[in-house]
Amino acid sequence: MNRKSPTATAYISTENTLFEKLSVTAVEQPNADVSVYPNAVLNTLQGFGGAFNEQGWNALSVLSAEKRREVLRALFDPQEGLGLSVCRVPIGSSDYALERYTLNETAGDIEMKHFSIERDRLHLIPYIKEALAIQPRLRLWGSAWTPPTWMKDNHGFDSGNFLDEPDVYRAYANYLLKFIRAYRAEGLPMEAVAVQNEPGTLTNYPSCDWTAMQYLTFIRDYLGPLFRKEGLEDAIILGTFNQPKLVSHALTVLTDQHARSFVARAGMQWYSLGFIDDLRRITPGLEIWQTETDCGNWFWLPGYDPDKPQNDIVYAAYTWKLIRDWIKAGVSVYNLWNMVLEPGGYNIDSQRPWPQNCPITVDLETKEVRYTPMFGAVGSFAKFVTPGSRLVATEGSYHDALAFTNPDGRIVTVLYNHKRFASPLSVRVRSTTYKVEMPPLSFGTLLVDGTGA
Repeated sequence: MNRKSPTATAYISTENTLFEKLSVTAVEQPNADVSVYPNAVLNTLQGFGGAFNEQGWNALSVLSAEKRREVLRALFDPQEGLGLSVCRVPIGSSDYALERYTLNETAGDIEMKHFSIERDRLHLIPYIKEALAIQPRLRLWGSAWTPPTWMKDNHGFDSGNFLDEPDVYRAYANYLLKFIRAYRAEGLPMEAVAVQNEPGTLTNYPSCDWTAMQYLTFIRDYLGPLFRKEGLEDAIILGTFNQPKLVSHALTVLTDQHARSFVARAGMQWYSLGFIDDLRRITPGLEIWQTETDCGNWFWLPGYDPDKPQNDIVYAAYTWKLIRDWIKAGVSVYNLWNMVLEPGGYNIDSQRPWPQNCPITVDLETKEVRYTPMFGAVGSFAKFVTPGSRLVATEGSYHDALAFTNPDGRIVTVLYNHKRFASPLSVRVRSTTYKVEMPPLSFGTLLVDGTGA
C-alpha cells in the first residue's frame, strides 16, 4: 500500500488463553465485516466495575499477600489489569456476605446514634483499600439489600416490606447519610447510594419490598432534602431495578419534578434493559448505569447443574453479549457482580444457596486461582476501553462488534467470534482495513493508533 497505515494490534482471549497479542496487517479489501466511524460519537463511558462482597475477601484472604495483590492487580491495575474503576459496596449484608447483618439493629434509633461500620472493617474495607491502592481512580457507590430489620413489617433480614411511617423514612435517610459519611471518613470515595436492591424480588436472602409511592415519598420528602442540606448533590441512584414491572417505580419518581431534581442517575440490571427507552423518553439526558451483570446459574431451567456455577465459555459469551447490548442501549457504567468467589460460588439463600459465576475463583483449600473465560470476555472491553472513552458508530454484516475512541486517541474495536471454527474478521477504520484472525469462540480487541490515514 502506498500510504502509511496506523499501527494496529489485537489481543485475543479464548476458553484457555487471556489477551494473547497478535500483530495485525492492513489489507486491500473493498468491503469489511465491520466499518468503524470514529467521528460518529454515540455515548461516553465512565467505566467498568464490580461489587465488593465479604465472600470475595474471604476467598482472597487464603492467599499470600503477594498472590492476593497479583489477583487484585489483574482486576484493578489501569495498565496491566482490567482497570475496574466504578464499584459497588453493600450497605449491610448482601447475599454474598458471610452472614446477615445491618449497620444499626438498635430499634427506634432514628438519629442513628448506634450506627456502626465496625463489621465492615473486617472484610469490606480491607478489600476496598487494597483495590484503591492499585486503582487510584476508583469510585464507589453503595446499595442496600435490606434496611435494618426494625424498619420492616416482618422484622427479619429476608423479604418483608418497608414500613410506610414518617419516623422510619427519617431514620433510613439518616442511615444512608451515615454510610456515605463513615466511608468517606475512612478515606474511601463513596459518592452515591441506591435506595434498595431489586424491590419486588423477595428472597430467602436479604431483601425488601417497596411500593412505587414509597420510593417517591422517601426520595422527594426525606432522602433528597437531607442530602441537599448536607451538601451531597448527585448522590442518589434511582434503583436498583431488575425487572420490567419496576418501570412504575422509576417513572413515579421521575415524573415528579421535585423528586427528579434529587436523582443523579438510574441503576438498572438483569431484566430491566427493556425499559431504558421509557426512562429516556420521560427524562431526556438521564444518566443510566448498568449496576449488576446477570450472574447465573439458572438452576430453574433445563440443562443447568443446580449445584455449581457454569464459569465456562458459554457463560462468558453470554456476558460479552450483555455488555454489548447494555452499552448500545446507552449506559455509561457497566458493573459485574462478584469479582472473586470460591469455586462453588454459593450465596446465603437459606433454602437453596445459589451458585453464581464470576471472573476469578480461589479454591479455599488448595489456594488455586482460576481466571474463568468470563475474565477474558469482560477484559476484551474493560482492559482496553478506558474511562472517558466514547462509543462510536459501526456498520457491516458482522454484529458482534462495538467500537470506541479512547481518551489517548486510540480506536478500539471489540469483537466476538461466536463460531466453533476460526474466522478472519475484517475491520475498516477510516480508510484502512485490518484483518483479525479470530480463533473459535474467542473475544478480541483491535487497537488502532489515532493517527494516520
